Order: sequence, then structure tokens, then C-alpha cells
Amino acid sequence: METDPNAAEPRPGNPSRSRDHFRWDERHHQPHTDMGKWEKFFASRADAGQFIRLLGRNLARLGPIARRYRALLRAPAAPQPLADGAFGVAVSPTRESWPRYLDRIGELGARALLVRVPAWAPEPVLALHDEFARLRHEGVAFTFTLLQNREMVNDPGRWGSFVRDAAACLADLEPSFQLGHAINRKKWGIWHPNEYIRLMERAAVVREEFPAVRWIGPPVIDFEYYFTTHYLAGPRPFDFDGIAALLYVDRRGSPDNVQYGHFDLYRKILLLRAVVASCGHPDVPIHLTEFNWPLLGSGKHSPAGEHVQTDEERQARYLAIYDLTAAATGEVASVFWWQLVARGYGLLDEDDAWTERRAYRALRHLLSRARGRAIHRLPERLRPLRGFLMQGDDSIEAFVYTSGRALRLDPALAAAGATTLIGEPIGTSGLAAGPDPVYVELGTAEPAAALDVLAHASARARRP
Repeated sequence: METDPNAAEPRPGNPSRSRDHFRWDERHHQPHTDMGKWEKFFASRADAGQFIRLLGRNLARLGPIARRYRALLRAPAAPQPLADGAFGVAVSPTRESWPRYLDRIGELGARALLVRVPAWAPEPVLALHDEFARLRHEGVAFTFTLLQNREMVNDPGRWGSFVRDAAACLADLEPSFQLGHAINRKKWGIWHPNEYIRLMERAAVVREEFPAVRWIGPPVIDFEYYFTTHYLAGPRPFDFDGIAALLYVDRRGSPDNVQYGHFDLYRKILLLRAVVASCGHPDVPIHLTEFNWPLLGSGKHSPAGEHVQTDEERQARYLAIYDLTAAATGEVASVFWWQLVARGYGLLDEDDAWTERRAYRALRHLLSRARGRAIHRLPERLRPLRGFLMQGDDSIEAFVYTSGRALRLDPALAAAGATTLIGEPIGTSGLAAGPDPVYVELGTAEPAAALDVLAHASARARRP
């Protein structure tokens, strides 16, 4: 989710209200919003035909998408053992900061990194190729987001040259390239869908030259799948190797909260899969390439307004729930938190010490507990108990919490151990689950047996 926290301030950067304007905000790592909603609407009036076509394409696919979505809701999820690179983090290193990044990445245990490459200034990222290559040799997977600006949209030839230069430099890392960024946001330089198609056309030639690169897109931000449907159902220069979505849910609070009375994060992901399956696009992995929750009290360092911000405890909680929810759908190949170091929302504060936030410790512990395990979401019949079973070859761990008051867990769980969200050991006698999740090592290797015991605890909680 992107909003401009300085929207109430004067907009000195675009007095003519030109659609060709692009002004970078270094503090928030995104363009400034220098036009109001109605100003953008007025500037887009010549594009009405494009958006009528978008509407028509969505209406034509509405029935097939709805039928496929209902089928996915009925079908049991089929999660696979969690790959090393399933839960990743975005980084924004420079040559000077790289040693600090390297230490923190190793301490975190991250095996998947996302790095933005701005088309207007790619050299600082490309200059780190050898450093990236050493991490790749150690098994770390890379995704590079190729950022566009308005100049590149207006000059697709320059965009094509940039894409070729990036691929020539980075292809030996066997990376994924996200082609563009937030293409449904005008401040990122794309004003109507055909402009993104033109960027794809220039990338298509490069794609043929560099088969080791996986090309993912269309990178739509937020729960606006009508753009995704438009691109996947319409003519396009090539099929994507993966579907990219910048699926923020921070406006809702917890990933468990619903939008439009129905869609929590789990259902949003299933709907995205239904869109892909119903639009004539090959069945390829889904990559959730950006999400976070900005922090209260971070002032102008927050990328969003106060109504979206949360405290450090909830930020850590929501990160873990988001990652596990995505894994439990069986539909998502990778998820990336934006980003590792940032003043208003990072896992590490951008102070002199790069102070750890609770979310950093939560992700570190999650990576150590979940990797290699199949993630199963607890069924709704267990509410108010929520969470996940993490099934390994010979053991099961539970990640459990409630949305309200604490719930004492059944001693029949025979817990072999338990920890807090950030890895602090806790006693198993009188173990309870509350709003802050806990990890529990279960005394059984059978998911059905674990669910039976958890059901007893939930049933007791529902008794008057």
C-alpha cells in the first residue's frame, strides 16, 4: 500500500500538473505524489478508451474467475515443504554499506533477497555483482525489481537498453527479474495499460537473449486484480515465468482481517490464482514481492499515514502471520518484506547501530523453525484459536494465537517445548495462546491427532 504522508504539504515539484513529471522521494524510496486524485483524473481523460477496455475485459472474465475461485475455496490446500527461499527480504545496499548488510543477512538466515534496480541510476546496484555472486554461490536466490520512471515509459528504447544492461550484468546469478513496479500507480510513470505493454515489448527481445533469467509480472500493487486480469487476459508480448503482486494488506491491520466483507489474505491469494487460471495464462508460481507495516511514531519516515501505522509488537506478529498464510495456500513461491533497513518500517532501524526491531527477531526465528516444513492453516472450526501446523518429516510444530483473550491449550498436546514469537523459551505447564503467537513443539507427528487436541481447547473456549 502506498500513500504519500506529505500529501497535505504544498506540491512544488509539478506546478504545471504535467503527467510527464517524476520526482523521487529518497526518504521513502518511492516517487512523490505531486498531483491530487482529481488532478490525475483530469490529466487522464484522454485515456478513457483504455480503461473502458479494461472494464470490458474484466466483465468478460468475471464468471470464469468466480467459478475457479469457488472451486479453490472448496479444495484442500496442498502446501509443499517450505523452500529455503520462500520467505525473503528486500535490501538496498551500496558498496559502502554492503559489509553491514552481509553481516545482518547472515545473522537473519535469509536465503532470498530482493534488490531494486532503478532505470535512471542502475550503476550502484550493478557494481555489486561480484558481491551478489558470492552469496549466490552460497545458495542465496536473487530477485531484481527493474524500476521504471516516466522518462523510460516515454522512451521505450532507453528502457530496452537498460533491461539489456541489467540482464547482461546479472543473468549469471540465475535471478528473477520483476519487470516494472507498481504499474497501476501513475506516480510510478505509467498512466495507462498500453504503456506497460510497450515496456514488455522491449523486454521481450532481451528475454530471448537471456534464458537463465525468470521474468515475473505484471507487478500490480494492492488488491487491484482488475489490472492483473487486464494484462493476463489480453494480448501480451510473452507469458510471464511467474506472477508478481505487491500485495499490501496494512490498511486492514492483521492479515486475518477482511476486505469487502470476505477477503482476508488467504482468500486474496486464492483469488489471484483464480485470475491466473481463468485468463489463459500458463499456471506459473506466484511471488508476493512487497509488503510491510509502517510504524507508529516514525513521523515523516513512515511511507504511509497514521491510520495505517502500527506498533512494533503488531508489526512482528503480522509479518509472521503473513508469511505463514502465504505458504499455507500452496500457491505462493516467495514472499518479500520491504525492507531490511529503514527508519519508518524496516526490520532494522536506520540509525547508527541498525537497531533490531522485534520484527527482525520474529523473522529470524520463523526462518529457523519453518524451513523445510509444510505449512497447514488451522481450520476455521477451531476458532477462536488460529494458526498453523508446520509439518516436518517426523515432527509437527504449531504456531498458534487468538484474536482476543488468551486460550489455555490442552495438556494432551504433550508439548515438548515452546517459544515466544521471537524465540524466547517458555514453560509448557499451563501453556496458553493469546494475541501474540507462540510456537509449540507437539508430541505427535500426525496432523489429524494434533488437530483433535487443539479442537478440545477451542471447544472449551466457546462454552458459556
